[in-house]
Amino acid sequence: MKTTIVTTTIHIPTFLTAYEKNIQRYGHENVDFIVIGDKKTPPEARAFCETISNCQYIGLMGQDRYLQRYPQLLAHIPHNSFERRDIGLLMAYEHGADVIITIDDDNLATGHDAVGFHQIVGTTICIPTFTSTSGWFNVCEMLKEENDVEFYHRGYSPKHRWEKDTDAYVTRMDGDEVVVVNAGLWLNNPDTDAITRLERKLNVTGFADGVPTSIALAPGTWSPFNCQNTALARQVIPAYFMSPIAGRHSDIFASYVVNRITERLGDVITFGLPLANHERSAHNLWHDVELEREGMQRTDEFCDALRAVKLTGYSYHDCFGEIAEQLKGFEKITEGMRIWHDVFNKVIR
Repeated sequence: MKTTIVTTTIHIPTFLTAYEKNIQRYGHENVDFIVIGDKKTPPEARAFCETISNCQYIGLMGQDRYLQRYPQLLAHIPHNSFERRDIGLLMAYEHGADVIITIDDDNLATGHDAVGFHQIVGTTICIPTFTSTSGWFNVCEMLKEENDVEFYHRGYSPKHRWEKDTDAYVTRMDGDEVVVVNAGLWLNNPDTDAITRLERKLNVTGFADGVPTSIALAPGTWSPFNCQNTALARQVIPAYFMSPIAGRHSDIFASYVVNRITERLGDVITFGLPLANHERSAHNLWHDVELEREGMQRTDEFCDALRAVKLTGYSYHDCFGEIAEQLKGFEKITEGMRIWHDVFNKVIR
């Protein structure tokens, strides 16, 4: 099994040293790194990556050369864009990765097996599985906040916050469902919306008492997941596109597309381990609010439009193409989705 860790950074990626040590500590082999640079990334980043085992740094010139085969994608993803990570995901796929782990440079490795827990993707396992008749589950209930403050994952449906779903229940996977995404959660600073961050500082100290350290959501029960500490099975990559049009909701909207397709195909998304220590870099929170405003306002509209799409495909690639053609009201986003789908029409032979 080949595992590739993908990240973007505008810093020297020194955080990779801890991931390299973690990989060595747990004895993993056939693991490599792809680091995607941008205009703000310092020149020293390339030299640092050469000190990390099996680490490839791709600067802007390298990205341009690589995307010569896909000129529409090159034109669609701007510079100084978080969504240039899409390029790294595509490269990992084309290089034959079975498991692709996407991490942020402020999500630091802890003592948990950072690769091993993520390698459940592509497998079937026995794990508690949550189902909710509301169609939503707040995975942040798994975590212990030091002042017992309830909070939600960034991008969670505004309409369904603060609901108490008395019909939520737990079953166990019967061995037929494939885990296609594993979203690791966080210690310290959880990934919440900027409005929540403005209201108070949160501190996650671990898992809540009596809560499983890993759960699955049954098909049809949704939660967003980010790209900070998340593993995707190879077959999901053709359906996972972070649109630069979606701003700070690019990974969130991409996650909802995957939620919709897992619902169709009967696969599951898991949450929990490995925890990362989220030492969030400094942000102007009022600026973040502006960047998140449209995404938050349109999240429920986006999810309702996804649920209305009629899917008939039997693969993530085919279902993603159907969504790109049918999704109503988000034409600028679906333009990029169609480009991504066309890329994989060429890649998948």
